[in-house]
Amino acid sequence: MNAILVAVSTNKDIYDIEYSLAELKSLAEAIQIHTVFQFAQKLEAPNSKTYVGKGKLSEIIMAIQGYEADLVIFNDELTPSQLRNVSDILKVECIDRSYLILKIFEQRAQTKEASLEIKLAKNLYLLPRVSFLREKESRIGGTSGSLSNKGAGETQSELDRRHIMAEITRLKNELEKRKTMKEQQIEKRKRNDIPIVALVGYTNAGKSSTMNTILDYVNKESKQVFEKDQLFATLSTYNRKITYEKKDFILVDTIGFVSKLPHQLVNSFYQTLTEIKNADYILHVVDSSSPYLKQQMHVVGQVLASLNAKEIPCLFLLNKWDKTIDPSLQILGYPSLTFSNKTELHVKEVLDRIVSNIGPSTIRAKLLIPYREGKYTNLLEENAYIYQKDYQAYGTYYDVEIPMKLYAQFQPFDLDHMVN
Repeated sequence: MNAILVAVSTNKDIYDIEYSLAELKSLAEAIQIHTVFQFAQKLEAPNSKTYVGKGKLSEIIMAIQGYEADLVIFNDELTPSQLRNVSDILKVECIDRSYLILKIFEQRAQTKEASLEIKLAKNLYLLPRVSFLREKESRIGGTSGSLSNKGAGETQSELDRRHIMAEITRLKNELEKRKTMKEQQIEKRKRNDIPIVALVGYTNAGKSSTMNTILDYVNKESKQVFEKDQLFATLSTYNRKITYEKKDFILVDTIGFVSKLPHQLVNSFYQTLTEIKNADYILHVVDSSSPYLKQQMHVVGQVLASLNAKEIPCLFLLNKWDKTIDPSLQILGYPSLTFSNKTELHVKEVLDRIVSNIGPSTIRAKLLIPYREGKYTNLLEENAYIYQKDYQAYGTYYDVEIPMKLYAQFQPFDLDHMVN
């Protein structure tokens, strides 16, 4: 399928128009749509009726004919009337950026949970556009779920709308059940005193690669997660338990973000984003080689703010440092580390930062364990970080950092507790 890309540039844009169109082209390529030409127009605001002006529409018509394009993709989410108007004028398939991203997510969903979330987001997008889009779905791989056997006086669009509303209700109910299960899992982790560390970042910044680098560093036999050099390589969350310096935490890989992410997706991906909301620590992976680093950080920051997650302690990882074009690059005012999955630069330092910031999962204690209590010394040495160990007349003295969940068993041997 050959496509023409169309973008409007305004003073409110955080990206320049060249980057925004390049990203739109990459999104199209993600589902095998070939870009043959692209247009950009500088306006105070997109045209309320046709997104671009009449003159630009005439140029687009000429390009459609000259390049034999069969699809036009607009760089913003269009209103139903804008979509209808440009389709009537251009006489070819017209879609917007939001619909394109939804199609990518639809193709990449691998788990039941992700599939449900994407179906909900897509139906929320389709509902106000059903009369226009019901015949469009089949053109780029999908069905609109239209119904037959319409009743007296009902149009096909009315039946489609009713069907979509029923499907939205069904999907919300099923996701609500899964939400309860997800929250129970998170509560169980917290009761077991296992902190959660969430990886976040712009799509293709290297989150999944970072997770695999950490897993490989702590245990080369750990099960790796899927990674690929493409936009939205994975839409699922992956959880892995990490043990480092005798401290446990759950490392969570989440979906990547992109500019102008459809609000339906953010709202629908509650289960996926819940992991971020409940994290004790965040690793924000950024592509230090990107000339649009600040803008990409801003996009991720907006999503974190919408989740009320901006106050969670965060470490910025300046990933792809082996490719960076600015060796003096810094993120002023925030904790950060230069990082590279390719060279494994500062992997140990990242883990050290994590264990020093994941809260009171351990307690420092001075213990005197009688020699007859050998089972306790074995348990302690397997699970605690030992600062000092001395053999004394009545038992073994330990100055240790011990997991909170085990401390109750050792409290009778705590010297401070005995004194009090």
